[in-house]
Amino acid sequence: MSFRPFSKRPLAVLVALIGLLVGLFGTAPAQASVTNNKNAVTWNVLVGEQSPDLAIQGMRFLPGEIWIDQGDVVKFWANSAEIHTVSFGTPPLPPTSIDNLLFDAVNPVGGPVFDPTEPWTNSGILSTQSSPEFPTIKAYQLKFANRGAFTFYCLIHGIMMSITIHVAAPNTPYPHTQAFYDAQAAAQGAAVLADGYALWAATAAKATPTHVYAGASDDTAMVMRFIPEADTVSVGSTVLFDLGANQVIVPHTVTFATLMQNGSLVDSGTLLPVPGLSTFSVTFDQVGTWNYFCQFHDDLGMVGSVTVTP
Repeated sequence: MSFRPFSKRPLAVLVALIGLLVGLFGTAPAQASVTNNKNAVTWNVLVGEQSPDLAIQGMRFLPGEIWIDQGDVVKFWANSAEIHTVSFGTPPLPPTSIDNLLFDAVNPVGGPVFDPTEPWTNSGILSTQSSPEFPTIKAYQLKFANRGAFTFYCLIHGIMMSITIHVAAPNTPYPHTQAFYDAQAAAQGAAVLADGYALWAATAAKATPTHVYAGASDDTAMVMRFIPEADTVSVGSTVLFDLGANQVIVPHTVTFATLMQNGSLVDSGTLLPVPGLSTFSVTFDQVGTWNYFCQFHDDLGMVGSVTVTP
């Protein structure tokens, strides 16, 4: 996800939703810590999910719950091009702007051993793709030296994307193996993709040549495509670009590469799925094919075109 500032656009709804994170993931009571566990195990968790063409991006830790022992390590692996974090506690900056959100998301906080008494722990940005705008990592690991149940979440996508890690005393028999969690992750990942494809089909059924949907999302998956991607209208037609299929806060733009109107390139600015910010209309009075893209998600293939015929 290529973030660019939300210039000249109110973020009240985004701030309110991110604000729900504050206080929801307070620290669990810490038990006696342990630093030595001769039988320590490293457990693997996937962060995110995606389709091969990057069109579907999932908002899930895979699996969403694991049981480990004190002294064990959990290694979180980036599993999507969409950016995610592994975060615990309350971020230090109030989420009053996208800059604050990104500052908290980008900056790693905490050492290699998880400390549940600290107010904020953060991985930095995990993604399978590198970003020219901020550093990304492919993996992040934590050693768990305290017993308890600890819920981590993605700062970018909020409470809908979380994982609970149950930490038992050293050498407690494990209820499941890594193979069990891998199978669970595969099943959950498949469910995420199925949800995304169903959402895509349902949105496509509503779209028309003069009503194009800018992405679609629910609390599980995001469709990072214009629907339809290739559109044909007659000259003089007005096309409405609509974020109405997005049920969660996913910003998009409709940015034309060559279409000029009133002396400047046609660009929606940042659109959000909230009243007053969710639609953008363009009247096409020039014959030709006009290509456009989403500034936030063009690296995921979110591009489109409008062919205007006489």
